[in-house]
Amino acid sequence: MNECNLFSIQNIKKTFVTINNRLLRKILRFLKKLLICLLMIFSPVIIWVILSLNRELIVILANWGWLSNVFPTLFDTLGEQVNTPEFARGFNEAALGGLLTLFGVIVTVWYYQVIRVQEVTEKRLFIIDELLEELKKNRSIINDVIAGNGEQYEQHHEQFSETIFYTEAWHKLGGDVALLPRRLYLRLSVLYGCLNWCTDVQGYWKSKTTIDRINGIILDLHKYRGSLSKPEIS
Repeated sequence: MNECNLFSIQNIKKTFVTINNRLLRKILRFLKKLLICLLMIFSPVIIWVILSLNRELIVILANWGWLSNVFPTLFDTLGEQVNTPEFARGFNEAALGGLLTLFGVIVTVWYYQVIRVQEVTEKRLFIIDELLEELKKNRSIINDVIAGNGEQYEQHHEQFSETIFYTEAWHKLGGDVALLPRRLYLRLSVLYGCLNWCTDVQGYWKSKTTIDRINGIILDLHKYRGSLSKPEIS
């Protein structure tokens, strides 16, 4: 009884730690996005303050008596320039022009980043839909093979391809499937590798352990599609 209680407590602790880690990652992601947004919004103000401090520093250096004594010609000329209203006005105009350019660059980069994320998300959804449709067809074939009705697929696929399963979508998508999460992509690679080797019903029975994981992969694809549809598609 004590061992059972100890095992139950350990499972509860592991579950609690997993939930805390997921919550912490979500909070960190939110803080990262918030910080980026704040920096993007207030970056012109921050740079304006830095430029204003630099202007005041130039004025202080130009009016510093010790530097004027060491470099009289240079700092006398500099002092004549920085102690005029034209210097402050020209400095402010140049700083304002630079800030407007910077803000335009920031908005442009942000816009293209948003568009890029949207395009990648839509491409991932397309990849998932194509693979789900094909995997469901293959699952139907697996069910028929298990039920002893695999001969029809051998006769049908001998006319079109070497494998009794559908693999056209996987080959058609090519390198785009690498946009999926790495773990899911590797599982799909292993699965389709086995499907490609099944030139007859006996090929399924040889790779049954791997091919029968198709249900779990379909479920993971549905979950990943749901996570894309909720937060990333607007």
